[in-house]
Amino acid sequence: MMCFFMITILGLSACDSDEKITQEPPSQTYVKKAKEILAGDIVLSTRATMNGVDKTLLKSGCPTKFNFSWREDGMMILNLSDFSVGAMPFAISFKCATKIMQLNSWEQDEYPGDGWIKFVGTDGNVTTSGDDAEDNQEGSGARVDGYLNVNTNQIEFIVDYNMMNVRTETFLQTIDKTRIDRFKEEFAQYEKDLEEAKKDQGKA
Repeated sequence: MMCFFMITILGLSACDSDEKITQEPPSQTYVKKAKEILAGDIVLSTRATMNGVDKTLLKSGCPTKFNFSWREDGMMILNLSDFSVGAMPFAISFKCATKIMQLNSWEQDEYPGDGWIKFVGTDGNVTTSGDDAEDNQEGSGARVDGYLNVNTNQIEFIVDYNMMNVRTETFLQTIDKTRIDRFKEEFAQYEKDLEEAKKDQGKA
């Protein structure tokens, strides 16, 4: 009984310690690098799912333009404007203020090595009728959970819109800032490949 009690106490202490670490910001060096990396328009490959069904239809995902900016209070703003691809029935705009934090112990196992930080935002502003100036929308339930390696420029994040079971998954990839110069060409190629995929899948 005493052993069980001690194990429980140690387990709770570890959880409390993890929670405390999670709430702590990364080093200023990491934050500075993050601000340099996540700045302005960046094109990333993304999959959109609805009720667990991939609406982008292609394993490579869809080239998607995100905008990143920073507030004076240190919050990072992730902005996605009029996103609609593949078989999605409507366009989504999303904006959310995210907090930059350290990884907890199990996340460090999942993302080994130096340079990793995470960004988390809740109650993001979701609209299907164009852009909205507000960074957040109280009670929306929409959120973003992501990870960035400031040494390797690797990024991964999921946006859950809390609407019709729609979410976008930006799978693990290395940021290439030159993609913004090729965005129109990349998207045109995606649409071409998408039409071929629809024919192959009998969805054309």
